[in-house]
Amino acid sequence: MNPARPEAEERPLLVAVTTFRRTELLAPLVMAIRAGAGASAERMRIVFVDNDPARSAEEVAAELDVAYLPEPTPGIAAARQAALDAAHTGELVAMVDDDVVPLEGWLDALVETWSRNGRPAVVMGYVDYVWPEGTDPWIVAGGFMRRRRRRNGQRLDALATGNVLVDASQVASLGVRFDTSLGLAGGEDMLFGRSLLAAGGAIIASADSIVRDEVPAERTTREFVRRRTISQGQMRTELLTRDGSLARRIVLRGAHLVGGVARLVIFSLRELLARARGDRAAQAVLRRRIWFAQGRTLGALGRITPAYARS
Repeated sequence: MNPARPEAEERPLLVAVTTFRRTELLAPLVMAIRAGAGASAERMRIVFVDNDPARSAEEVAAELDVAYLPEPTPGIAAARQAALDAAHTGELVAMVDDDVVPLEGWLDALVETWSRNGRPAVVMGYVDYVWPEGTDPWIVAGGFMRRRRRRNGQRLDALATGNVLVDASQVASLGVRFDTSLGLAGGEDMLFGRSLLAAGGAIIASADSIVRDEVPAERTTREFVRRRTISQGQMRTELLTRDGSLARRIVLRGAHLVGGVARLVIFSLRELLARARGDRAAQAVLRRRIWFAQGRTLGALGRITPAYARS
């Protein structure tokens, strides 16, 4: 006989949509949130956290009867922290990006995973990236913008925040916040996750909470994925070498520089071998690793390219 499973605790829910000048996506997103929330819809409220100083989402929020919260400080870290700060006492905060589509049951799955796995600080759902028809097969094979779907209840050692449930009160009690000093550089979810784990919090996977991210055509070019991958490598080095004494930071940057150069050489040689045997999929994967290693090397030298540059 299986033991009785605990009932999901009915905590109030804040669904925070962080957005920047994508007003045309907000109405269908709210429809999808409400349609897919399931039983959680009864205790859910929605807020747009608008990172546009011009407040472009304010009128849409009024039309859709959702709350509106302006956050003019540039950067997704500032918007995500504003969402946590907006939570009422005891409220769980579900965060979704403005360019995804939540599927049926996405919110119930987050809450159920949270309730049945010791009420962790964060539950991370799955983001299913969908490439448009006609996308270069080389890019699809390279694994760009792809995430592994972890099993329900699995403990994670890293965080991505495109579809998450955050116990805002627990996170605040641990003294963890998104680092708004990152501005437009990116890497805020990685740093938040590391800080949370170091403070004793837990991150648990929910395989059944799914949002679909239909990749726009302008992000399917080799130039876009090259810039994005290099930027990710730069920020990884920056975030992993920013703490400690000056001497420690110098040593860490030296280690990342050596590691980045070594990976550039190794992956470049392996790419040549893959090309010689006509293995396009392996070429694409290795080229992604080369670009990431290039980013690590540049990051070790202090050269950082903002991931979210704005005009």
